[in-house]
Amino acid sequence: MMLHQIEFLIEGYLLPPTIGRLQVSEKLILERVWRRGSEYLLSHEPADYAIAYVGVATPKEAHFFLIARDYLDFFLLIYSLASGQPVTTTMGIGTTLNDLSSLGAERISFPNFEKIHVLGEYTENFLSKPILDAKERFLQLLPDRQRIMENPLGLALRYYYYAVLASRRRLEDAVIHLMIAAEVLLCERDDKKTKTLSSRLSTLIAENEKEKTEVSKKMRKLYGLRSGIVHGGGKRPSLGDTKTLFNYIRRAIERCLSLRYLSKKEVLAELDKAQEEEVKSKA
Repeated sequence: MMLHQIEFLIEGYLLPPTIGRLQVSEKLILERVWRRGSEYLLSHEPADYAIAYVGVATPKEAHFFLIARDYLDFFLLIYSLASGQPVTTTMGIGTTLNDLSSLGAERISFPNFEKIHVLGEYTENFLSKPILDAKERFLQLLPDRQRIMENPLGLALRYYYYAVLASRRRLEDAVIHLMIAAEVLLCERDDKKTKTLSSRLSTLIAENEKEKTEVSKKMRKLYGLRSGIVHGGGKRPSLGDTKTLFNYIRRAIERCLSLRYLSKKEVLAELDKAQEEEVKSKA
């Protein structure tokens, strides 16, 4: 087996000013950097950058770049879910390591970026909370990464991430991606989408009967908004509607992550059963 270090440049808000370097796991280290010369650029939104060092052990013939990207992508999907922040990555150069303890000790690529030194130790405040929450959730889910990414839950995570990226440009695209994530989690091929989606979503995430009614009603409206966008002639989604949909789908994904040992078919069966029992109790 060969041990490799692969470096990725990440653009977007990932590490806050209070954290210069974060060891996420034994195979992943994040380090805040800045691009030399960027202080002279006229911009109202200066870009945030980080370098990700990913360590992977592979047979000599294995494609270690892809293995490293899959590992980092899983962390960034969890980070996006936890923070609502979009990030993009660029792959750098790979090099060999003697052992994982030397991961991140030396950078090979991205020579135009310099490390940001942070004085003292970071504190767990509102700035550091998103990345620390993401780290904790990532480590909890890491043993089940393959199970998650190979079933519909992994696809839902990806479309949630696409929605976060799209929300910075067009709310319409964010709504479409979020609805795809919802359908991936909660719909089967022949389902009547609006009714089925609103019923199952409300059963999955609502905390009480009042909220269940609100979620079901609101989701029907939001799905109509999505249909208008896709088929033409629909109105532009409001920021408030988009935020509501983000909240619903994030909670649905989180709930399904807690049920990750069940198949999609088993989850849907449990939701439908709960809905049927509720109807019977009201009869």
